[in-house]
Amino acid sequence: MGRQALLMVIGYSLIFLMTGAMMSNSTVDAFNNAMNYYEGNIVREIAISAANMGANYIYVHKPLMNLNPWWPGWTTPVSYNGGTFTVTMDTVQDMYGNWGRIRMTATAHYGDSTYSVSVLYRPSKFSKFCMYAGSMTGVYFEPSDSVFGPCHIESTLNYGNPGGGPMTYGAYFGGKVTTKNGIAALTNPAKLPTFAQGREDGVSVPLSLNTTDLLTKAVSPFSGGELWLQLKGDSVAWKRSKTGTVTTQAISAIAPNGVIAIDKGTLYVQGELSTKLTVASLRSSGSSGGTVIVKDNVTYKTDPRTDPNCKAMLGIVGYGSISIDTTASHNNFTVDGSMYSQTDGIQVVNYDKRPRGNLYVLGGWIGTKIYATSNGTTAGLPVNVTYDERFRVDSPPSFPGTNAYEILAWYE
Repeated sequence: MGRQALLMVIGYSLIFLMTGAMMSNSTVDAFNNAMNYYEGNIVREIAISAANMGANYIYVHKPLMNLNPWWPGWTTPVSYNGGTFTVTMDTVQDMYGNWGRIRMTATAHYGDSTYSVSVLYRPSKFSKFCMYAGSMTGVYFEPSDSVFGPCHIESTLNYGNPGGGPMTYGAYFGGKVTTKNGIAALTNPAKLPTFAQGREDGVSVPLSLNTTDLLTKAVSPFSGGELWLQLKGDSVAWKRSKTGTVTTQAISAIAPNGVIAIDKGTLYVQGELSTKLTVASLRSSGSSGGTVIVKDNVTYKTDPRTDPNCKAMLGIVGYGSISIDTTASHNNFTVDGSMYSQTDGIQVVNYDKRPRGNLYVLGGWIGTKIYATSNGTTAGLPVNVTYDERFRVDSPPSFPGTNAYEILAWYE
């Protein structure tokens, strides 16, 4: 028994020694894991804080916009919450090889841990809106209206029923809606519109047109009188009057920066496009010119909704009004592109007299005012605006911007 008791004592002693060692190791591992978790959380929070501070700087100072200087970031380590961070900036190209995007990288250090946050920005363009209205005075969205992309109203969004009777449903908004002054019913009764992607009030995005920038990008801008453009794939036929001599040039030759512009005149446009282009009628001074007339269909050679390789992208910019045709008998229209009117809106000429048809827009409808496009029953062109999803991340060349950057992606 003595020998067996001794062996048992030795055995239990060894077991307790091994168990103690294991428990000690487990305690150390648990402590190390807790410290790593703590450090990981702290360093991540420092990086996120640095990215937010950098984002605020970009929002306030807008590097390379409105003659603002480039901001290199905070390249010298900044002490923060027991650690340090740096913020670096660089310019990057988009998927089409165009410059203008910026990337901010916030890198944090805490103890032995490092963490980075990368944020991609692009200049915000008005082409990101499927519909934009500066004012809705006297007009409103009725039950048959629908907008299937981002929408902004730089005033009050009005809604109601033109017949004045009961409403079973209201207008439909398939994208995010923002307004400056909220919403208002202009008829009684009125059914609240459907905001499928939500609505945010108190947001101001005033129209902004840099005529100098567009005229500069147009290598040889036209001045005064008329400019008639017939788009032909990757070329354009142009003349200076309805009966003038026609000149045909490759778009890459007449518009190497992707912009064709006339200053203090009237632009007429129609045809089919297979590349990126912005056509503009501007008014850099004086009180005349800056108007656009869409004479016939303006379409893309292939449909970007079904052709992932479609490179066509059109912007139609007017300082004044953009008119859809002057011929009352022309009763069906298709416009592929984003239309922007700085001081007026998009109008259907003879809307209350022309045969009833349709106006199909693939892109955007942007203007200070909203006009009636039909008489509601027998004449005019009811509008169907379909959003070009590519405009969420891209825009026609030198299209008017909102003078702000927007975040495209946040990587951690």
